Amino acid sequence: MRRIVENVLFFFLLVFFLAAPSSVAYSEIALAAVVLLWFVRLALRRGEPRARMPRRSILVAAAACWAIASVLSVLFAREPAASAWKLLKLLPIGLVFLLPEILRTPARLRHAAGALLVGGFMTSAYGIIYYLNDPSTRLGGFIGFYMTTAGVLLQIGLLGTAILFTRGIGGRLAWIARIALPVLLAALVLTDTRGAWIGLFAGLFTLLLFAGRRLAAVPVLLAIFFVAVPGKPRETALSSFDLRHPRNRERLFMWKAGLAILRDHVWTGVGLAGMERVYEEYRDPRSDERPPHLHSVPIHILASMGILGFAAWLFLVGAFLAWMVRALPVAKRGPPIARALLFGALAVWIGFLVNGLFEWNLGDVEVVTLLWAVVALGVSSVAAVHGSVAGGKEEGADSPRGIGPSYRGV
Repeated sequence: MRRIVENVLFFFLLVFFLAAPSSVAYSEIALAAVVLLWFVRLALRRGEPRARMPRRSILVAAAACWAIASVLSVLFAREPAASAWKLLKLLPIGLVFLLPEILRTPARLRHAAGALLVGGFMTSAYGIIYYLNDPSTRLGGFIGFYMTTAGVLLQIGLLGTAILFTRGIGGRLAWIARIALPVLLAALVLTDTRGAWIGLFAGLFTLLLFAGRRLAAVPVLLAIFFVAVPGKPRETALSSFDLRHPRNRERLFMWKAGLAILRDHVWTGVGLAGMERVYEEYRDPRSDERPPHLHSVPIHILASMGILGFAAWLFLVGAFLAWMVRALPVAKRGPPIARALLFGALAVWIGFLVNGLFEWNLGDVEVVTLLWAVVALGVSSVAAVHGSVAGGKEEGADSPRGIGPSYRGV
């Protein structure tokens, strides 16, 4: 019975990773099944010793502070009921603490990463085909909205890059990365989303800093492509530096309004919902847009959650960044997939943060859920190394120490 529950649980987890880049509905259904089966698994394993896990107390503290600040913002919000519904977006952070309990072996990590890359490839290929039929649009993939699709492809592209350029990763996963990554990056370009492009470069330079010189050519070649190749991507890339461009002009109006909102609601902001109505009160008369958010994570948090929320966000950002950087030596002692996933999670974290300077990517449930899933893969890779160091045969492990020769193939 335990073996059946374990296998079905892992199956639904793979479905979640496969569907995450394409469908909120399917991925959330799969994730609900994972959580339900996890509780069944706990009941069946009651009294048994748990697998060794890395220390995550700072991550727990950071997540708790972020949750408390969000609740405070709801309590003092202009629209408390609508803001309370936004608290549901806190749930995906639980993946960081759930997935390491499931993805305990290199083989499972490889399967999960492979499913995510395949899912990203499918939505990218669909989006490219749709774009070729109507080049006047911006690529949206299965999700439909180009900006959300860009936030998703940014993360999977960085994770795929880390997998592709990590020494020692062979087997099917390496081939999946080789096939999927060019399609993912092409689709990301066709979304015509500058913030995601900038986040991609930030993530690539993070990989270059931590993963070695093999990646040096990647950001350089992409920069040459964006600047030297004529056409829409070049025009969009160059517009990033033009403050008179309509997109930049409207963002400056939004950020100015956000700081004005902060001055009037310093501590807890105006709440997690209703920003489009609050913005009307502070909108510059020269502005043409009436956005539902302020196109910048720091500015939007300051306006919606105040100083307390912003401090909690900084703690969350710093805690996860510090934890991943400190975990790098541990991952380097493990199998190649552990190094790749932790490098990838670190790059995705940086890419997401840089993208968030220019977009409200924290508001997209598809993007945020995927962010925590990718970070959870990084934490799981460290947990897998800890489990192998602890020794002993775990159920579903590849070898008595968890890192035997079989990790090379999916």
